[in-house]
Formats: sequence, C-alpha cells, structure tokens
Amino acid sequence: MNARFLAVLLASAAPAAFAASQVTPAEPYEFDAVNLRLNVDSCYFVPETVSVTAAAGVIRVAHRPNLCLVPGEPRIVDIRLGTLPIGDWRVEVHPDGDPDGPASERIHFSVRGRPEIAIYPRPPRPLTDYSGHWFRAAESGWGLSFHQSPTHVVFAAWYVYDADGTPAWFVIQDGQWTSATRWAGKVYRTSGPAYFPGPAFDPAAVTRTAVGEAAFEFQQKPGEVGIATFSYTVNGQQGSRRITRLAF
Repeated sequence: MNARFLAVLLASAAPAAFAASQVTPAEPYEFDAVNLRLNVDSCYFVPETVSVTAAAGVIRVAHRPNLCLVPGEPRIVDIRLGTLPIGDWRVEVHPDGDPDGPASERIHFSVRGRPEIAIYPRPPRPLTDYSGHWFRAAESGWGLSFHQSPTHVVFAAWYVYDADGTPAWFVIQDGQWTSATRWAGKVYRTSGPAYFPGPAFDPAAVTRTAVGEAAFEFQQKPGEVGIATFSYTVNGQQGSRRITRLAF
C-alpha cells in the first residue's frame, strides 16, 4: 500500500460530525466542578493525550487524534476544567493537539456568584474543601468518608467495629458550620434487609436511628496540614481522635 493511497484512506475515515460540545453545568456557580462534555469517535479520541491549560479567562483543551481506518463507536467524554471563580470564561477545543493553533470550537460561559440570603451576622462558612477519606494511621481499620458540597452541606460515612468485632456503619449529617473550620452534626445508624444474597433490595425496609452527635475541627497549625480532630458521642460513649486525610 503506497503512502498516497493510505493518506486517502485515512482522510476518508475522518471522524463523523457530532453534536456541539458543551460546558456542564451550563450555568455554574463559583467553585462548582466544571466539565467540558465532548461527543467523540471512540477510535479517533485518545484520552491519554488530553491537556488543559488556562490563561486570561481562556481555557484551552487539546488532544491528539488517533489515525483510524475504521470509525469507532460514538462516545461522550467529560473533561474536567476545574473549579472556577466568578467571571466570564471561554473554552477553546483543539482536536489537532496544538493549543496554540486554530480552535475547532469556542464555548463562552459565565460563572456566577452563589446567591445567599442576607443574614446578620453572617453565618460561618469554610474557606476550603475538606472532602476526602480520613483515618488514624495508628488505628488502621476504621475511617471516615467526608463529603462537602459547594453549598457547604456535609455528609460523612463512618465505618468502625462493634464490641464483638462486627463491622458497623454510621452516617453523620444534619449539621452546620459553627466556624470556618468546625462542623458539627448528628450521628445516625442505619439498618435494612440483606443485600447479598436475596431478592431485589427493598429501600422501604431501611431504618435510620439517631444515636449521637459528632464534630470535625479542621483548625491547622504549622506542620499539621491535613490533620483534623474528630469528636463524638454515640450511645452515651464519648471519644476524640486526631485523624489524617488520606493522600492519593
């Protein structure tokens, strides 16, 4: 097969036209996680070649194409652009891999400030996101999964063991920030039908019982970055642990 014939084949196998790319969410608030949603040819698109750069309100997404003789199946791909401050932004898509070359698409969007009810004094709120998996290295085997939303709502799952060694799960929610670094809420224990084995899971059989309270203090000192204090009262038993965010 000569080079000229191969070039003709590759040109004829160029990826089919797809729907326009879009930013999700379409109208993000400040510090929401923003993605670029692409409709791609699964053969032509190579995830390992994706790069994202930003400067002066312009985000450039580039990826180098794969040479395909046969088109692949259409796919939807989400590419993380980041968590962005308030302002006007433009995304440029460069499917030839060159972020300095001409863009195939330009998408304009704005990041809005999150509306708040005017309250005085202003309620405390965190200055950063403490989401992650937290544990105590000296007591490996139990831990917490802490989730914090852009609106500062918190949900945590706490996995430990009962006195007889049986695994136990608690959820921590329905709380509030009492300062920029401290959140306190209620502890619940859930129970329900067996998942393995058995028929279809019945969510109506799940119960939730309040068993105590818990608090997280994220105040950090020099040399103690990524460390927090977890305090709790569960079924009348009190305790406190220094915990560390798991680094991936």
